[in-house]
Amino acid sequence: MTDEFAATVREGLTAETLISELRKAIDEEDMKEFVEERNKALAKSLAERLDCEVPDTIVTNQARDKYSEMMTDFRDNGMADEEIKKMITPENFLKYKDIEKPDIVRDFKVSMATDEIARLEGIEVPANAVDEQMANLRKEAGDSDFDENQMRASVESTLQRRQVFDFLSEHSDLEVEYVDEEGGFDENLMNQLAEESLQREKELAEKQAAEATEEGEA
Repeated sequence: MTDEFAATVREGLTAETLISELRKAIDEEDMKEFVEERNKALAKSLAERLDCEVPDTIVTNQARDKYSEMMTDFRDNGMADEEIKKMITPENFLKYKDIEKPDIVRDFKVSMATDEIARLEGIEVPANAVDEQMANLRKEAGDSDFDENQMRASVESTLQRRQVFDFLSEHSDLEVEYVDEEGGFDENLMNQLAEESLQREKELAEKQAAEATEEGEA
């Protein structure tokens, strides 16, 4: 990494500045992945700590819903109805249920735990946050069937779980392990990140210029 190489990315750019910009871009991507991994770890920990029996009826109902969704996906991906009908048998469903049971039990425990933590800590989802998500979902759904009540409940549950995980991360003793991936200097990746950084700067400059023009016209 030299000043000469940095200048090929952008005129006047130094190696030090390029490294700083790349590190910022990578950190932003890492942060997104870290939050997801953090939440997975917290969910796993909650499920392990919650000692309760999950009724088989709940497992069966959840498995049936997931099985139905899988069949719908098969149809949407072009599988013939006759082939799908052959797959829908009691034996296949029981096999599927056994495979999915650990995940269903874990999700049920996590849901119970996060609901109770939210109740105890007074964690509430802002109504405007739910309304914003609902507006986006309505737009994506278009003319498709849209169960307003069911979707709102799902959105509220998802947002509440995120808030609970944020609360837990602030009040938990978490250890973060950074693992370096194998491989050396990746010039193509660095050039890609640099180009993305330049594109963001260009878009920001254009936005600022447009805002300044509008203010001048006003």
